[in-house]
Amino acid sequence: MHQKTISIHIFGHQQDIVDKQEQIIKALPNTTVSKHISTNLVKYLDLIADTSDIVIINLSDQALLQLKTLEESDKKGKSIVVVGDKKNIDLLSIAISAGVTQFIDVEDYQNDLLIILKKVISSRLASDSTTQKSKLNVIINAKGGSGASFIASNVAYKISKFKKQSVALVDLDLQFGTIGLNFDVTPRYTLVEALQSIDELDHISLDAYLSKYDDNLKLMLPASEEIVLPGEIDPRSVKSLLFLLQKSFNQVVIDLPRLIDPISTMIFEQADNITIVLQQTLAQYNDGRRLIHIINKDLDIPLEKINVVINRYDSKNSLKKSDMMEVLGHDKVFTISNDFNRVAMASNLGEPMCQSSPKSKIASDIKKLSIYLGDIQIVKKKSGVFNVLRSFF
Repeated sequence: MHQKTISIHIFGHQQDIVDKQEQIIKALPNTTVSKHISTNLVKYLDLIADTSDIVIINLSDQALLQLKTLEESDKKGKSIVVVGDKKNIDLLSIAISAGVTQFIDVEDYQNDLLIILKKVISSRLASDSTTQKSKLNVIINAKGGSGASFIASNVAYKISKFKKQSVALVDLDLQFGTIGLNFDVTPRYTLVEALQSIDELDHISLDAYLSKYDDNLKLMLPASEEIVLPGEIDPRSVKSLLFLLQKSFNQVVIDLPRLIDPISTMIFEQADNITIVLQQTLAQYNDGRRLIHIINKDLDIPLEKINVVINRYDSKNSLKKSDMMEVLGHDKVFTISNDFNRVAMASNLGEPMCQSSPKSKIASDIKKLSIYLGDIQIVKKKSGVFNVLRSFF
């Protein structure tokens, strides 16, 4: 998503009320707010004709005239929130015909403004045809312990470091999830709690259930003390949660447990990429082939969506990348170098390996995988005279 910024303008004739409303609105993420102190609504509407998403109009003692002015103005693409006397039936009637989105009573604006704006913003984003769903990457082990959580953590971290990429990393292993340990993060509110409140969530309230790692990367995590059994989570709730995440972030990465059930099936169908992680043993190769068959043939997911990552790859091993491609009949196979000591050190530090060892070979392998999975467009810098000269030294 591109985390669209919502522009909010406040119009009113009382400085103190407008200032209070500005402070309330500043609590909303991804918004900009400006204000205009005046009684001349006509001139104000001309000034903000093409620069606002939401307009808050504080009615004066000339409220009827102001609403009639609003009725005749061009409101295309704007949501209009009016603050006035809701006990005045005439005002409410004209407000409806003027196309007002919400009418807030002047006596209650301090309690109602934030709640109503959240609803208006959520509604705008849901209906905005320019807001595209973000890329969804699913990462899953072919066999337990292959390293899917490690790959998911570092791919999410690496994608978040590219320009303008906001990333949500979701740990859907509700029984044995370890993503939080990779970032030394303990959630205040958990993934299960978010699913339990899904009917009340919008893209703003969703933020309370996300654990911030840095400005571009947030985590949605299960609680270590919770025991969630298969079948206790409604796939429809997970689907709704994914929709909100994809509306709120450029990229969503899911660490999915090795389980074929209604939830994983739904996620496979939604995913842009399904990445299967395995290691260099015959048993893992066979499990990888079996999982690909299930996803492709039994669940009818296109083969083009499926990728394979050989984790801890050792070029001296008798089982090569080419063997994997031959076993699978599939050419979308990536390798991640074997560097146990660096990975273990990063895990003990509680930070992504790509952060602690950014110049290592394994970090380079993960960067290439991240560029592919995130569909990141790399713009090569032009070689200036200085760079050309420097290349000779």
